[in-house]
Amino acid sequence: MGFWSLGSIRQPKAQDIKWRKSPRGDYYRLFMIDDVSELKLDGVGGVYILWHGGLQPSWLLAGATEDLGHSFSELMDDPDIREYDSRGHVFMSWSPIVDEFREGVVHFIAKHTNPTFECDFDDREDPIPVLLPR
Repeated sequence: MGFWSLGSIRQPKAQDIKWRKSPRGDYYRLFMIDDVSELKLDGVGGVYILWHGGLQPSWLLAGATEDLGHSFSELMDDPDIREYDSRGHVFMSWSPIVDEFREGVVHFIAKHTNPTFECDFDDREDPIPVLLPR
C-alpha cells in the first residue's frame, strides 16, 4: 500500500477539489516560503492539508479556515510542525472551498488519513469525500 492510497477503504465518488501547487507544478514546502503574503491567501477561506515525505511519510494535519494566509503563518511558527521538516520536508496544499462544505471535507480527510496531529472540525457534519493531493 502506497502513502497516497487509502488502503482497503471503500469510498464514495470523491470530488477533485484541485489542491493548489506552485507555478512549477510541485507542492509547496511550508518552510521554504519566505513570505506567505506572496501566495495572496490573506482573507481567503478554504481547507488546507500538511504532510511530510521522507522514509516514513505521513499526513500531519488538515484544517478549515476563513483565512488561509493567517493559518499558514501560524503553522510556520508551530515548533511541533517544524520538527517534521527534518524528516522529509513539510509539504502543504489548500483548496478555496465555500464555508458550508469545509467542515465536511476536513472530517473526511481526518477520518481517512489518520493524521499525526488532531484535526479540529465539527464531527456532526457528514464527511465529504475528496481526492487527496498526489
